[in-house]
Amino acid sequence: MKKCIIQTKDLCKSYINGKSGNHVLKNISVTFYEGDFTIIMGSSGSGKSTLLYSISTMDKPTGGSVNLLGQDITKIGEQEAARIRNKEISMVFQSINLLPDLTAKENVAYPGYRVGKKQEINEKVDELFASFGLTDQSNKHPAEMSGGQQQRVAIARALVTSPKILFADEPTGALNSSSSEQVLDLMTEINEQGQSIIMVTHDIKACARGNRLLFLSDGHITGDITLGKYNPEEKKEREETIFQFLKEHNW
Repeated sequence: MKKCIIQTKDLCKSYINGKSGNHVLKNISVTFYEGDFTIIMGSSGSGKSTLLYSISTMDKPTGGSVNLLGQDITKIGEQEAARIRNKEISMVFQSINLLPDLTAKENVAYPGYRVGKKQEINEKVDELFASFGLTDQSNKHPAEMSGGQQQRVAIARALVTSPKILFADEPTGALNSSSSEQVLDLMTEINEQGQSIIMVTHDIKACARGNRLLFLSDGHITGDITLGKYNPEEKKEREETIFQFLKEHNW
């Protein structure tokens, strides 16, 4: 039986503007499991990024509970949330946000130095760069790299602290098709090595890399399908299965 890493119960998130409110998430109860590559999809405004942020300490829910790695994060303060973000989880965004004045290697090592010994972190960075095919980019600055290379550096940065969960919000959204494929190959590889990933995307090709797909509509999870392990030889059939699933859910 798979181990539960996140469990929400009646999760709600609302934004109040004056006397009116925008209810983005509406009583969501869902469980995420260790080792899965879970995809969250939905039409624009469905609440998919809000759900990602609400289960990852990036945003505070307005109702319900979120048990993240054994702790109800709706009841913790910012100091404990920061500890979880530094040591337990990591996030990759569509906007890559590398520090422009640091080299690729310095960008990756920087968050690691806050939680580990410098020598151990440097060794981890070298391992990640070798594994990700980035060794020749180590001393380059972000402006000297392609978008795909920058995003691979950003993923390495997210993994340097050995997070239990990697969250990703549209990580290929700003990349061309070739760079997107490289980043997706990398995320597939690290998932196969045991990394738990929860990713928001609007792209069927990116979605196909997951083994589980959740569909959000108007603040509710209206679809949940298990896709099984990704096999590149069956990519077209997998994408067709996803397309039909999404069509049935009015995507």
